[in-house]
Amino acid sequence: MPVAQASDIEEFFDRAAADYNEQHGPGEALLAYRLALIRSLAQFRTTDRVLEIGCGPGNHLLPLAGLFAEALGTDLSGRMIEIAVQRCHEQGLEGKVRFRSEDAETLAGVTDGTFDVAFCVGAFEHMVDKGAVLRTVARVLAPGGRFVCLTPNGDWLWYRRLAPLLRFATTRLSTDHFVGESEVRALLAQSGFEAPAIGHWTFVPRGDMPRLCAAGLDLLDAAGRRVAPAACAAA
Repeated sequence: MPVAQASDIEEFFDRAAADYNEQHGPGEALLAYRLALIRSLAQFRTTDRVLEIGCGPGNHLLPLAGLFAEALGTDLSGRMIEIAVQRCHEQGLEGKVRFRSEDAETLAGVTDGTFDVAFCVGAFEHMVDKGAVLRTVARVLAPGGRFVCLTPNGDWLWYRRLAPLLRFATTRLSTDHFVGESEVRALLAQSGFEAPAIGHWTFVPRGDMPRLCAAGLDLLDAAGRRVAPAACAAA
């Protein structure tokens, strides 16, 4: 979808919200995998104040609610936020988890130093000014705060070589951009983050590729973890 302004992105995800579901494999298994990664990386404490940017309908924040003191989920899409709020009410978590429509590049309604942990899952690649997003995250984190971001690896063979060769689209929006390791390190350094730890997780975008290709890339991903993560590991 061509994007000319932020409202175009908001409109796209507003339309997607009604039937938002996992497109890249078994939904429950992939969600459980991502939640385990977030728990391991964020190391939540029961006193933590937590922020999720690009929270969508609350798929990650709500299941994690028992691990911290309070949380705010933000998303550019007002419709996604409406669904997250409804789910939060149904689960009886209103006193612990809040949701609000916010632009991740500014988080204008969030005070400096508010949160102990921030995380972002599968949304960073859709954000246009990634440097602004990271500077904003650094602003709203308290001293010693932690930031966890799971995003596709722009250095991966599928994005760098195979998809362009086979002429497969890998983006939903014209502004989508998958960052590689060197770009991530540069963006984090420019935003004031210290000593980033960058690793590789498994995300094979099955919704964007033929089934046989996905199976082959599963094998390549497994091998890449041992021999060349930047080029072969999925994300």
